Amino acid sequence: MAPAKRLVIDTNVLVSALVFRDSRHLPLRAAWQAGRVTPLLSISTYRELKKVLCYPMFKLDDEQINAGIAHLGPFIEWVTIDRERIEALPKCSDRDDQKFLNVALCGNADALLSYDRALLKLRKRNLPFSIISPESLEFDQ
Repeated sequence: MAPAKRLVIDTNVLVSALVFRDSRHLPLRAAWQAGRVTPLLSISTYRELKKVLCYPMFKLDDEQINAGIAHLGPFIEWVTIDRERIEALPKCSDRDDQKFLNVALCGNADALLSYDRALLKLRKRNLPFSIISPESLEFDQ
């Protein structure tokens, strides 16, 4: 079996995969549960995930939030951000999304999955990881 793909998954994609079980993201969820994907998170990206799951528009109670996160927890690799290393990264036009680039670099990610336009604009830059939409990801069987 090929080594697990190391992925930074932006918050909107994670929420869709964890809580709403969006059919577009079921292969991604199955891949991390099967060990073909390693989701990379930092304290900052985890805090954002928890914050977004608490938005009133989602109407999730604490039990639903915790259950969603529990589906991800055992598969996470935690990444520590190296402030010196991230200085070389391009700056994202949406400052709130810079944290995903930081995790991708410091976590030696294969790819950053996102629908965010500000992040996707950077995909043509010379980076040590790809920036792609989730549908572009190919899974090794």
